[in-house]
Amino acid sequence: MSSEFTEATDSPGFLLWQVTTIWQRRIRQALESFELTHTQFVLLFSCHWLYHKAGRPGVTQVQLAQHTKVDVNVASQVLRTLQKRGLIDRTPHATDTRAKVITVTPTGIDLATRAVRAVEAADRTFFSLLGDASKDEMIRLMFRLLTGGSD
Repeated sequence: MSSEFTEATDSPGFLLWQVTTIWQRRIRQALESFELTHTQFVLLFSCHWLYHKAGRPGVTQVQLAQHTKVDVNVASQVLRTLQKRGLIDRTPHATDTRAKVITVTPTGIDLATRAVRAVEAADRTFFSLLGDASKDEMIRLMFRLLTGGSD
């Protein structure tokens, strides 16, 4: 077998995979009582967060997908599920007939607010192993990877 790595733990991609798998398991556990998948939570809370950031109601599915880095088709499917649960509304865009505007319902706001507390607590516990300085450096490095080095 051929690999450039002598040990599996020499591979940054494999280590990232392992860390991500453990972290996702912790987040799944934090979200169980809210009956939300991780993707559902991210889209629901991001829609609410973007509304407060922009100061105007509703964001489009495309804006939400771009913000979360979720595939537009996946976002659309997940948003349909959230709509069926009464957590969001999807309405036609005023000027773009192809676009849907997403708004979080009062029930969705309540659920997102409670769920984010659980997710942030799980994050605090998980990332506390790094200490503040290392966590700040990890955030900087992840942002660099996310932006393709244009930080």
